[in-house]
Amino acid sequence: MGAAIARQQSGGDPVYFSRPGVALVTWNPDLRAVCLEPQARANTSDAQAVLDSMIRALRAHHGSRWLLDGRKMKAAKRADQDWITKSWLPRAAAAGLKLAAIVQLTCHVAKVPDNGIDLRFFSTVEKAAEWLTSPRLVD
Repeated sequence: MGAAIARQQSGGDPVYFSRPGVALVTWNPDLRAVCLEPQARANTSDAQAVLDSMIRALRAHHGSRWLLDGRKMKAAKRADQDWITKSWLPRAAAAGLKLAAIVQLTCHVAKVPDNGIDLRFFSTVEKAAEWLTSPRLVD
């Protein structure tokens, strides 16, 4: 786990979802971002609960940033991917999401609909956190 996300567990930041073996969702005030650390492939209802908890965190903190540490994440089922694209992403954008940094082990670029969210992929949590907190990015 990267230092940016590790700080949140010891720092007592708000937890919006925590289920061992599924995922951890917290708010990181240093990054001003909702942070998601999947721990395995979630079933459909867990995946939806995780992502909906991120929307709650964005709204609670008037946030616009998301950091996903996807290094342990398995590929989502096609039906879940469709739900994310058609249902969750528009609701996340409406909740204020503008910047999304995804850390993954392999180089992969996903096609996402034009929803006003700047989505970038990174090889480390530190690089993702640096991009999210860049002074040239405006909330």
